Amino acid sequence: MATNNKKRVHGRYGRFWGLIGKDDRIDKDELVSQFTDGRTTHLHEMTKDEYEEMCDTIAERRLQDRNSYRERIRKARSSVLLRVGRLGINTVDNWDEVNAFLLSPKIAGKLLYEMDLDELKELTRKLEAIIRKGGIKSLKEEQKAEEDAKARQELNNLVMNPTKTTDTKPKYLS
Repeated sequence: MATNNKKRVHGRYGRFWGLIGKDDRIDKDELVSQFTDGRTTHLHEMTKDEYEEMCDTIAERRLQDRNSYRERIRKARSSVLLRVGRLGINTVDNWDEVNAFLLSPKIAGKLLYEMDLDELKELTRKLEAIIRKGGIKSLKEEQKAEEDAKARQELNNLVMNPTKTTDTKPKYLS
């Protein structure tokens, strides 16, 4: 009588196909051969233990890949936020300003959580270039610079064109 581990898997391959999906990087025949020590390349010729071990290994590797991708995304987002902070935008609990900055078509045109890993890496390179070139001026800094320029111009006008002083009382005292 055959023991449990020698029973063949018959007709239930949904777990396997669900795990590998449409991933064209996986060669089914090579994978089956690897888990049967070259004995077969057919799912229906695998023992139940071989099939379960193969499916468990694929599931574990998928989980590791997913966790690895999540970790890489997390690090890439952190890298973007670090550079945004270096540009003078407060990134601590200030998502409105961060999102407004990132939504600019000249920066990313997307929110941080909408970007994939490649977009985040590209954005990091772009922000590094902006930092190297001297950063950006915030709207407040630009407005302050304009106000300072106007004040300097008014002061210059007063110095260059002094008004005549008279001994009459000022208008507000009359």
